[in-house]
Amino acid sequence: MKMPEVYLSGELRMRDYEIYRIMHSREDGLNYVLGFLLIEDCNRKTEISDYPYLQSVYQDSTKFEGSDNVIKVKAIVTDPLDEDDIDVIEHIGISLVESKEYVDCLFSIEIRSDLEKWIDLLDDEPFIVYTELLKYTEKKPNVNSFPKERLKRLFQE
Repeated sequence: MKMPEVYLSGELRMRDYEIYRIMHSREDGLNYVLGFLLIEDCNRKTEISDYPYLQSVYQDSTKFEGSDNVIKVKAIVTDPLDEDDIDVIEHIGISLVESKEYVDCLFSIEIRSDLEKWIDLLDDEPFIVYTELLKYTEKKPNVNSFPKERLKRLFQE
């Protein structure tokens, strides 16, 4: 079976957060990390502030009707991506959570030039890297104190 060009590799799974490595396979057979996909269950109703581009349309925010929950999917990557790569990563990320009823799913991309140094730390200090990535979430949990042994389980919390 041929390996897909872009695929996800699971890193961290918690009650409200998931982190995946975004992997890219090369023609020479080597795989490299493009970045990370971070999924956050915000456990709150969708607000107009979640859609900054709609704020001018809804001058009166009381008329905005959001869903019962919002889930954010954020790709954190090392370099700018072309439109095709963005589409693939958005499709992969959204497809992990999109079938939930009364839930809005928001996708965004963050380019982080220093991400390579965090990628290099993954083997030795994974929870330090996860804490750094979780800074992009609303609650910003700190998982530095989690023991590395938790990575042997499906669920790390």
